[in-house]
Amino acid sequence: MFRLKDGFIVRKIGDQIMAVPVGTRTSDLHGMIVLSESAELLWEALKEGAELDDLVSILTENYDVETDVALRDAENFIENLKKQGALI
Repeated sequence: MFRLKDGFIVRKIGDQIMAVPVGTRTSDLHGMIVLSESAELLWEALKEGAELDDLVSILTENYDVETDVALRDAENFIENLKKQGALI
């Protein structure tokens, strides 16, 4: 299961969706994480804890995308969040 660390808020800034670190999280991550519309859906699922299969289902149910493409996209999203230190 993947889960986001506490200390982020999601805001729309101009035409972009951003995950902004707040409080003590600002010392861990300098800057913001830009989220696409689909990434925002995945982000919301990760706030409660989600399995990779859950993320793939979200993508295939909300977008016209094949399962293998959704899996690759979900894995890439998870890897990027790990690199940025946003996951538990």
